[in-house]
Amino acid sequence: MTEIEYRAATPIGVDFPKRTIEVIVTPWEREADVQHKGRMIREVFARGAYDGIERRPNRVRVNRDHDVQRMIGRAVAFHPTRDEGLVGELRIARTPLGDETLELADEGILDASAEFAVMPGGETWQGKIRRITKAWLGGVALTPIPAYKDASVLAVRTAAATAEVLPATPNRDRLELDRLRQLYADLDRRYCVGQH
Repeated sequence: MTEIEYRAATPIGVDFPKRTIEVIVTPWEREADVQHKGRMIREVFARGAYDGIERRPNRVRVNRDHDVQRMIGRAVAFHPTRDEGLVGELRIARTPLGDETLELADEGILDASAEFAVMPGGETWQGKIRRITKAWLGGVALTPIPAYKDASVLAVRTAAATAEVLPATPNRDRLELDRLRQLYADLDRRYCVGQH
């Protein structure tokens, strides 16, 4: 697999009684301008790029702003055959950050952002257009910065039952730390920080 990449979209709906947020994680066949390896490209996800994800929803965690120290829940279902894209149902923990997340998603302030890696042979290029045909979904973040305008919250639901607080996962923590180190190193090089 390639490195973990991040793509954002708008949440579609919030259900307070069930404490769930329904989102379009990635829209199908919609081009978006994204940064890829230091340059801007057009990117599109092919229908079926996440085939099989519906068998492992509980392994996909949800965080705020791509920060694994700010876990807020987990996926409970994925629907990869929906026309609009990969639709996910996210259960949000009963914590202050979880409560805030439900409110902000309901107000349309937060968007869904896919944390994915391209599988071997899972991309093709036509000029500057990258078509992703096979991807692994590592997580979903709720963030105010969208990449795909059609990825959105569909519904927010809440439940009276207390949700468990999910621990951070060590492998994702390591990947996120590596990603942040690379990002900061790139910024340092770009702005000549520490160079005399």
